[in-house]
Amino acid sequence: MTDKTVQVSIVSPIPIAAVEPPKQLTLTQRIDADEGLKAKRKLLTVVSLILLAIAFSGAKVVEANTFIMKISFTNQDGIAYLLLLSIAFLMIRYYNYARPYHDELYKVWTERMLGDRYFHLYDEEADISEGLIDDLKPQNLIRDQNNQDCGPYKAKYRCSPFFRRHIEYTWFSGTGSGHENFATVDLMCIKSEEAKNKNKNKNKEKDTEQKQKTAKDEINFKAYIRILKYEFRYRTTRYLTHRENLDIIAPYLLGTFSIFSFIFSKEIIEVLKGFSS
Repeated sequence: MTDKTVQVSIVSPIPIAAVEPPKQLTLTQRIDADEGLKAKRKLLTVVSLILLAIAFSGAKVVEANTFIMKISFTNQDGIAYLLLLSIAFLMIRYYNYARPYHDELYKVWTERMLGDRYFHLYDEEADISEGLIDDLKPQNLIRDQNNQDCGPYKAKYRCSPFFRRHIEYTWFSGTGSGHENFATVDLMCIKSEEAKNKNKNKNKEKDTEQKQKTAKDEINFKAYIRILKYEFRYRTTRYLTHRENLDIIAPYLLGTFSIFSFIFSKEIIEVLKGFSS
């Protein structure tokens, strides 16, 4: 009787690396990675700098090589005006690419402003919200909240022409998924009690509703100017604290400055001479 040897090979399974979902890029990273935006920004910057050089230094283009053609320019003024029109066109093209980022940056700084304690302050211990946003809630939103017929609401800051400012409220009410509701409050026409956020009574529903009505027939300039001061502060500080704002707006500033420097070059040079003398 012969012994049969059985050989068994044990192959360890090959470990499979876990596939991580792609990370969502931040707004700054998406701006840096947008090749179309960078190309238009670079082109606008180069043409603006050329026009600035012509306006301030009196530089003249003698000839230029375009592909295989050699072109000599005899009308120097025509080149400057051509660059002027090119900058205007490139600014429009740049705006086409930059518009989505304008909207996102606007959303970021307005949400940051509405998070200020003047607009919204939440006390976790008392579970009470205070501030201008809570004071100006529209009547239909208050009614749905009292009936426990709606979820959390959202408030957005809207800028309209002729310095009109609004707060837009959105919320869902009803059973199931519910339906979306909208309400807009004009910040130029609000009661002073609401703007100052004083004498708030949470226990008396009638008194609260009267305070939260929007005054349509009078303009409260004192409260409106205070709101504009907050807006101005958050509009300006964003350029100092968040670089993506300046990355988007800088080509507009450079292009506009180059156009004005070409049109008013003599006046600007005289002013600079006055400072240097």
